[in-house]
Amino acid sequence: MKKKGICGICPHKCPVLVTIEKERIVKVEADVEHPEGRVCPRGAMASDIIYSETRITKPLIRVGKKGEGLFRESSWEEALQLAGKSFLKIRDKYGANSLVSYVGSSGSEDATSRCFTGDKPFFKNIGSDNDMGCGSICNTSSNKLASILTYGVPATELCSDIPNSDIIFVWGKNPKTDAGSMRVMKEIIQAKKRKALIIVIDPRGEGIAELADIWIPIIPGSDGALAIAMLKIIVESGRYDKDFVENYTAGFEEFANYLRTVNLKKMSYDSGVSEETMHKISDIFCSTTKISLVSYTGLEYQLSGVQNNRAIQILWAITGKIDVPGGICFRGSDYTVFELKSANQAIGSSEFPLFSGITGKGQFTKVPNAVLYGTPYPVRGLLICGASPAIMYPNQQLWHEVYEKLECFVVLERYMSEDAKYADIILPSTTFYEYESIVNIRDGMRLRKQMIEPLGEAKADVFILQGIAENMGFGDVYPKTKEELLLWMCKGDKELLENLIRNEYGVFEEKKITYYKYKTGKIRADRQPGFPTPSGKFEICSAYIQQYSYTPYPEYKDIRSIENLGSKEDYPLIMTTAARSGLRFCSFGPGIKKIAMKERVPTIDIGEKDAKKYGLKNGEEAIVETVFGKEEFKVRICPMAEGSIHVAGGTGSCYMEGEWRNHNINNVCSMNYSDPISGFLILKSIPCRVLAKTIYNNNKNGEKHSPLF
Repeated sequence: MKKKGICGICPHKCPVLVTIEKERIVKVEADVEHPEGRVCPRGAMASDIIYSETRITKPLIRVGKKGEGLFRESSWEEALQLAGKSFLKIRDKYGANSLVSYVGSSGSEDATSRCFTGDKPFFKNIGSDNDMGCGSICNTSSNKLASILTYGVPATELCSDIPNSDIIFVWGKNPKTDAGSMRVMKEIIQAKKRKALIIVIDPRGEGIAELADIWIPIIPGSDGALAIAMLKIIVESGRYDKDFVENYTAGFEEFANYLRTVNLKKMSYDSGVSEETMHKISDIFCSTTKISLVSYTGLEYQLSGVQNNRAIQILWAITGKIDVPGGICFRGSDYTVFELKSANQAIGSSEFPLFSGITGKGQFTKVPNAVLYGTPYPVRGLLICGASPAIMYPNQQLWHEVYEKLECFVVLERYMSEDAKYADIILPSTTFYEYESIVNIRDGMRLRKQMIEPLGEAKADVFILQGIAENMGFGDVYPKTKEELLLWMCKGDKELLENLIRNEYGVFEEKKITYYKYKTGKIRADRQPGFPTPSGKFEICSAYIQQYSYTPYPEYKDIRSIENLGSKEDYPLIMTTAARSGLRFCSFGPGIKKIAMKERVPTIDIGEKDAKKYGLKNGEEAIVETVFGKEEFKVRICPMAEGSIHVAGGTGSCYMEGEWRNHNINNVCSMNYSDPISGFLILKSIPCRVLAKTIYNNNKNGEKHSPLF
């Protein structure tokens, strides 16, 4: 039997065709009748992932020491009661803010996410300000902060008019290796067929760079240097849209004064992009307004991630490429001016007030301080759903210490992750194939059909959370049955639900792109020309940034300005980490042998010139070292910007298979250095050095390292 549905292996909702035999999924392939039908290599392995012998299918309660991985099976009633009573006990002893929840995107469904958002996210129901999520480390910096502080709307309300573009800049994103439907990649391919110019700015020469007409290899973390250099060249040559700047921007003169102080030679040195290339790209950029931008999270994990993003946005705006054919356009209209939210006493809100003001949440990077040192107050209870901080954040040992000190640690999981190993209670979640829900898709909603029965006693996250809430006194907040869940996701709209049931591919709100809305008052809710910002203009100098005493315009700060990260002489290379892999993105699958066999080991990706310079050979063992630590990997020589390396992330868990189980690259990164506005850690811009293992051992008097191969 074959069923059309949505892939259930990651949150990206690719339309698929599922073959079911004897009530088991045996094959997953692309739904070729859907325009975005696709299945990635990992999605095609759904049966191996779902039916893995490592799946947790019954509630588990810890019986050994934390970290030993010793648990006993329990009933759902016992586990949910224990979780609820333990959290309430902590609240009564330490106060509501001693409870923290953290929801990720890797294993969580839209219904799961809704349990942690809105006016009353999970622990907020008993008074805590500390419901947080992976927005502390992903997506929020570029898609919310940078965009809202500049345009007045989140990036989800913007789109690139690629079909009408003459030139496409791909900057901070690799659509060829991203998860999801690859809609953008398809648009880029079509644009290339009609001879549009593709310019890719990326440290890595693989993926989308392979399709580029011009590849600009850039030092990781220095994107702002290139953007500001281009802005200087364009502004000082007078090649900007003077009408737009004069009538629709705020802070241009102040920013222009800053540009006069910018040294192109220094920007070139920091970015690895020659001054000649900077001028040539600026000339190309000024040749037409029909230039679209494809950008995403690659720009976030930098010392000036928010401002680097804003510099790129300003580059498009002042050259007349906003709200025009082929440029960056608004998907909607009638936007109200964004008002900063109150995060009350949420952890991290005092250190990163703009992050909390825009998200209404705390910054999870500061939770370890609260657990270990009681700063700003003690945290003793933690609920994790669809996430693994011990893998995705730096310093795995630190997270082990955090988990050991918690008095109640509950994890909703499918496998024995690095975090689950330290849990007091593990509650087994379903995959997305195992329950029915309503999901958001581009410009609409779709019914995600249940394909198979849950394995063992696994439950959907939303029903697990309802069970915990029931034992804490707010069970009525969440749905208890499938029928209640579907209506809940439709916000009580029965007619919408009926339409979703009838329409196999979903219900859509058509959003046609129209142009020059900022001139006609169609962007702002008050129907005035301009943008939905405090000034009513495109904010080069952000009013909200200035309110918190940061420099209001983009000001580039190079990672090497932090002396504690080591000198260039000692650490000559800049490391970026965790470029996405179609096999290993998100948490589903890395423990499957078939996946491990396709990507056998995490590697140090380095360019041929640098490999020769530092005496490295393809396939040999080598050490990556920063001031924070060292890890060993295998060398892979491939196209990379000179002076940079890349190392795959998402390693170092008991759940991983093969060599991916060890040597987490995040262990040579730090929790102490971040973008001052967003709090995002500098995971993609770390000074380092790479030495062949034999040379390293000789230099260190034979110091031994754990074997990798």
